Amino acid sequence: MTDKTDKPFGLSWLDSSYYETLLPSTPWQNIYDMLCPELAVAIREQFKVPERKQILIELLGPQFKRSYLPDELDDPLILNPPHMSDEQRKKIENEAKYWLQIKMNEIALKKKCAIKTSQGEDELSSEMRDYLEHTYNIVSTSLDRHLYLKQNNITFASYEDENEIQNSEKQNDLRDALRKKKSESLDKNMAVLSSEYSEIISQSLMNILRKDPRRIAFVLQKLIGQQLSYDLRVFIWSDILMRHERKKIESGSTQIDIDLLVRKNFANGVSRGKNELKISDPSQTPISGLIENGVIETYSKVFCLNEFLNEAHLRQTMRVLNVFYCYSRDYEPFYIYWLLPFQLTFKNERSKSELIYDLAMFLDLYVKNLFPIWNEIFTIAAKVIQDLSINDPSFYEHLKKISKINPKINSKDFVNEIIVNEQKKTGNEDSNTIRPKKELLTEPAIFVRKWIAEGFSGILRKNALLYVWDQLFMSLWSSKDFEIISKSLLYLLKNQFMKAKDHDDMRQVFLEGPYRLLTADIQSAFMHLSSGGKENEVAFLNTLILNDNGGYYAKLEGSKSKSVLDPIGIKDIHLKLVIPKQGLNTEFDSTRLIVEISLYYGSQRLGTKKTSSIPSIKGIKPSIKESKTYELMIPGEKLVFEMSELKQDIHDSKGVFAMIIVKYPSLNFSDFILGYCKMSIYSPQKIGSLSTWEVVNGRVKRLLHPGVPPEDLEKIGSIPTTSFKDRLGPDSNVELTLYDPNSESYFKKSKEQI
Repeated sequence: MTDKTDKPFGLSWLDSSYYETLLPSTPWQNIYDMLCPELAVAIREQFKVPERKQILIELLGPQFKRSYLPDELDDPLILNPPHMSDEQRKKIENEAKYWLQIKMNEIALKKKCAIKTSQGEDELSSEMRDYLEHTYNIVSTSLDRHLYLKQNNITFASYEDENEIQNSEKQNDLRDALRKKKSESLDKNMAVLSSEYSEIISQSLMNILRKDPRRIAFVLQKLIGQQLSYDLRVFIWSDILMRHERKKIESGSTQIDIDLLVRKNFANGVSRGKNELKISDPSQTPISGLIENGVIETYSKVFCLNEFLNEAHLRQTMRVLNVFYCYSRDYEPFYIYWLLPFQLTFKNERSKSELIYDLAMFLDLYVKNLFPIWNEIFTIAAKVIQDLSINDPSFYEHLKKISKINPKINSKDFVNEIIVNEQKKTGNEDSNTIRPKKELLTEPAIFVRKWIAEGFSGILRKNALLYVWDQLFMSLWSSKDFEIISKSLLYLLKNQFMKAKDHDDMRQVFLEGPYRLLTADIQSAFMHLSSGGKENEVAFLNTLILNDNGGYYAKLEGSKSKSVLDPIGIKDIHLKLVIPKQGLNTEFDSTRLIVEISLYYGSQRLGTKKTSSIPSIKGIKPSIKESKTYELMIPGEKLVFEMSELKQDIHDSKGVFAMIIVKYPSLNFSDFILGYCKMSIYSPQKIGSLSTWEVVNGRVKRLLHPGVPPEDLEKIGSIPTTSFKDRLGPDSNVELTLYDPNSESYFKKSKEQI
């Protein structure tokens, strides 16, 4: 058992939650009692070697020894000098930890107490489900308490009794208040799309990952499609950049700080470069003039980079590229684009001089390990254009047509590698001919190659750029994500492309159109295509419309606006039905139950779904007054409501709610309604001046009202009035999980890549 003076996660609220789950009589104790006897049996098989026996006893602690190994002798001296060196002890300790980890996982899987990615909650033991629910409640309550203290600027030193917090403060109110408060710790000039609430969650998540780095793959799977907060972005980008270096270094039995080792190796490489180039300052290399001209020209001519056209940023870019050249003897103009996301992400972590070295090091790791090779870039772009020709031939033919009308070619729009590789790739090998530049530079495909070759830094505003790079990092820079991002931008800009009349118009949309897209629209398109959505629907996700004067306005503006809800999914439906003796005329048959769910926005019904799976019985218990309590679950059932457009003549401040009806069809197929409830799904909220929707996610539980619902659904309250004379007795309830079907679908596609 961990000493309670320890702070395993380094955060008071998280540490207190952890220790609360370990208290006696908690669900964890039941799991502990299930696993430990089998572990003790397995451990005794390792006792043939005295040193192995002793290290296992020490790792498991005195409580385990007293309970499960009381007769085993304890001899700690054999693990210390002169019997054993510190290095030998470290080696057998690491081996023992590794063995314990594998053995515990085997036993936990056997006892259904381990969670696998493909596993549903119904496949876990009842003890494990109780533990998960108990832990969730503890962590959720503790987090809400922590957010309350943050919101009200209360410190633990001046607020000794947290239990005095008023229960009337709603959980969602605490979180909403922090969502609207931007983190004050970040640079004001940075791209910030996260709130203080996000940063608190991110910090907690990072502390958990530092405690158990193996969980980062699981976390990445859950975050795919989302924009990372600042702290989490720094953590994840750094981890993935260092991942390839970890694979190259054999640590053996000695613990190595890979991050520190990579930094030392890079610093040594810069020192060698200084000696070989015979310079004293690595930021002033022999090609510093070339780098300076390239940086100034790039930031001056590229539309979306104009906002960074200030002396401080340009000087930092030049210094980083010079240090990078000093280390690698490598410089390409497109490195200017690749460097920008790192400059936006890694800020204020170190002194200015250290930051220059860090940025150069990160650029080196990125160039060596992550960015695709040129042939791969050409393949991705070709797939995007081929997809366009198949899924939207009229759009494709329009681009082909206007690309040849009054072409005004500027070869400086493209990095030289694109032109050279394209000429080599498309030339006739038999006649050794090379296609002329003019013909190459008019094709739509070359603009897609430009997008990818520049890492989208030459076309996106900073918030959108960071979102795109978040997705690429979390997918480990898979070519599939490059393809999805390119298609998202292309189809989002369809309306603008269709208004283009010649090559110059098309060029302007390719080079400047993505900059004007909203980050939220890019996210919607990315998630839509990632989950298998149709390409011809993406254009409708662009909430900005080009007007006749070339300006943009939002679809959500004005009284005639359209409001579209994102898809929502419902799964893992559990029912607790208290059936009175007189509630049914015949014996209750749970296999006939149907759960019907309808979404409403005011009086507008958005859709209805019904379960089709046969419910399985978790348990039947006798209850008071001769009633029976049935605990049921509907495994594998997933009800997905697609995107819905809300009517504009309805304005319901309460948002969108679900009406859940539990039906019990009789043998003549007429419906007999046992009960119903109402739960909020989408609630309207304001972020500044922006009106948007907040969707409920996660596990939700509601009490069931008995009988048939009233005609006026507004009259349905949260607490039912029940008696044992009704169709359902008191404490009948439904519990289900609300989830994002886009995210889950993409997670399934991506989990093999992580």
